[in-house]
Amino acid sequence: MSAPGNRETEEDMAKRRCIKIGDIVYYNRVRMPHYQGVTGSTCRLTRDWRIGITLPDGRIVNITVKADFIFDGASIPRALWRVCGHPLEAPRIAAALAHDWLYAAHVCGRKTADLIYRTILCVVGFAPWRASIEYAALRLAGGAAWRSHGADDEKFALAHGALAIEEEIKE
Repeated sequence: MSAPGNRETEEDMAKRRCIKIGDIVYYNRVRMPHYQGVTGSTCRLTRDWRIGITLPDGRIVNITVKADFIFDGASIPRALWRVCGHPLEAPRIAAALAHDWLYAAHVCGRKTADLIYRTILCVVGFAPWRASIEYAALRLAGGAAWRSHGADDEKFALAHGALAIEEEIKE
């Protein structure tokens, strides 16, 4: 699902190696999450979503996010949307969902969560330089969001079936 007003053309989709099978969209073989808006800035995942990636240092990471998880996409200031894109646009939404889940679950350190975001951006077709800019912004400005999540978020999410923790991600 694309953010309102951000409809990709066939040419854009081809550049990112995008295919659509039924109502499922893939970018470079990464299935995009299904979600619906809850408020103006948050969304609810409507189907379980999984991704498996290999980080630059060789660690393999598998993430499962259960349906009903509430997330807000990439934290891009509104003034930069024209330059950077909408926080909920495909394919960025895959990286943003994984990142929001990692910040809520705290199954890894903040730096690793940010690296996973950068890696997913590259896997779905973002240019490495662009993914690196978003990674740098997370490293500079993500500390407050990291500190605002924690044990209470994990307990709430587990109680509501929206958080599946298979194992901690090794630092």
